[in-house]
Amino acid sequence: MANASRRERLRAAQQAQAKRRRVRIIAAIGVGVGALVAIAVLIWSTIGNAPAPVAARPPNATAANDGIVVNPGVAKPNAPVVGLYLDYQCSHCVTFEEKYGLTINALANAGDISLINHTKVFLDKGDANGLSHRGAIAAACADVAGVYKNFHQSIFAAAYQGEYTDDLFRVTLAQTAGLSGEPLTQFQSCYDNRTMAGFVQGVEEAASKAGVLSTPTLVINGKTQDLTTLPDDVSKLQAFIEAAAAA
Repeated sequence: MANASRRERLRAAQQAQAKRRRVRIIAAIGVGVGALVAIAVLIWSTIGNAPAPVAARPPNATAANDGIVVNPGVAKPNAPVVGLYLDYQCSHCVTFEEKYGLTINALANAGDISLINHTKVFLDKGDANGLSHRGAIAAACADVAGVYKNFHQSIFAAAYQGEYTDDLFRVTLAQTAGLSGEPLTQFQSCYDNRTMAGFVQGVEEAASKAGVLSTPTLVINGKTQDLTTLPDDVSKLQAFIEAAAAA
């Protein structure tokens, strides 16, 4: 009888111990799950409140990210919007720039037009590391550095000096445009890291969607112009633009 009583007490003690063990395990699991939930909530909250990533774009990009405004904030009210589609490897673009570039830029500087450059890269034929892409990226980085207009003009001025090179874009033309010291270093970092590659590709895609498949293409207030009708006398170019804008 005594042995039976001891066995019952022992069994009861073992059951009590097992019960306490289960309680501790359940409690530990609850604490662990709670900690995981808390961490998940913290991560979700952090991600939810974090600012959305901002795509790299030059400061003077158009609202549609389809080009760069050459004379931001300068154009007079109701001034014609002149869009020029170009590719830095386009020989006809070089010829167009030689003949009309100075006059168009003078009109832009005076605020008589709002000038937008839409730089295409189609002559690279899909090679994202081609010279058209490199030139367009360099020009967009030059806008970040505040020397876009000078840099853009310098690229065309260098067109007869042989094939474009990385050294030309990141050193020679950058210095010609007025960059030195830390601004030059920052420009070179932008170029080397291809920071503006996405923007450049977006401009090309936007141009293609707009039906612009060749360069140079001149658009005035949204209307594509027949380049053969441009005045041979550049002094009459402003009148031509105004008439096209009013048509």
